[in-house]
Amino acid sequence: MSLIVLAYLLVTMLCLGCTSEVQQGEKVPVVVISDLYSPGQDVGDNFDILTPYALENIDLKAVIFDVTDNFRMVTGDNPILREPGFTVVQQLNYLFDADVPCACGPFTALVSETDTKEDVPHYQTRGIDLLFDVLEKSEQPVHIVSTGSCRPLAVAYNRNPELMCSDKVAAVHIAAGSTSDEFMEWNIALDSLAAARVFKSRMKLVLYPCATEDGPFARNENNAFWSLRDLDFVLDMEPRLRNYLVYQLISLDRPDFLTYLDAPLPEEHVTALKDRSADKWYGSGGRHYVWETAVWQQVAGLRLVSHPDGAASLCPADSISSDDAIFEEYLRPVLLKVKDNGLFSYEYTDGPSDVKIYYRSDPWENERLLNKALPELYKGFGTDN
Repeated sequence: MSLIVLAYLLVTMLCLGCTSEVQQGEKVPVVVISDLYSPGQDVGDNFDILTPYALENIDLKAVIFDVTDNFRMVTGDNPILREPGFTVVQQLNYLFDADVPCACGPFTALVSETDTKEDVPHYQTRGIDLLFDVLEKSEQPVHIVSTGSCRPLAVAYNRNPELMCSDKVAAVHIAAGSTSDEFMEWNIALDSLAAARVFKSRMKLVLYPCATEDGPFARNENNAFWSLRDLDFVLDMEPRLRNYLVYQLISLDRPDFLTYLDAPLPEEHVTALKDRSADKWYGSGGRHYVWETAVWQQVAGLRLVSHPDGAASLCPADSISSDDAIFEEYLRPVLLKVKDNGLFSYEYTDGPSDVKIYYRSDPWENERLLNKALPELYKGFGTDN
């Protein structure tokens, strides 16, 4: 291994702090909190939830649905009936012969920063109970990955701050917010009081802002957004995983949601995937927008690497060769200033801090490499891990 590779890995370990302790062969326990719906409200969530199932060193302990009641209803802005993603989890449990439990978080926004949601039906807080159960029983510190609003996290913290701040939690990874306190990002707007509560808390936080001051589709060194050119690679994936992704990406809602995974893929659904124009109202030109790749890289200990032949891959540190070039990205300690509406500003610090933020040296090079690496990662996924 070259001195450059060794030096980079040392810097990465120093900067990662609590997320640098991923050992080869060791499974990392993870709880996912996601605004995961069926059919997808944002199919990026249905696309990304495959990752913790398929990565061999992730031990997915539970999925908690971050539910916002309005998205379950048919309105002028929301023409599709949808419910929390139970069928999504059941499809993936079926494919991976897994038994990952799932449950809902509260359906409505906090009424105060200290709201414990004791007044809602217990069905809406079973996800909080599930999170506590996983943490209390785990023999290893658990990574919590939140990719929706901060509502379930805030309620969990309000109900049991000692547990949420204990050594049972390795880190709370949050894909939400903006690198500017002047832009109200989608996940923060879903429940701004919850965001304020979480960002002001004593929990060990790792932030992956989705947006910049220029919006959710802009890029800078601290936000995690990137754009995938097309989804044609899905058709080259392991057939059952291919069928799962096609089902999600073209927003099917069928009673045979398990049988579909084992059946030949209908040609009209191949055409639908190829014709799909993701987020066309944002002018994506058919691209698939991604915000969560950096989260899974950090939790799973994957490095984004370019190879001498021009290829790129997401791979563990022990598979990097001396001829590979590692893209520079890591977590940097920061000091936060949090507004009551959930917006925050930050500054890097060399001192102690329980808050870190994602950093990438060149967002456009990051996107260029990920357009090569992520399709290869997904095409390499199987269901026998």
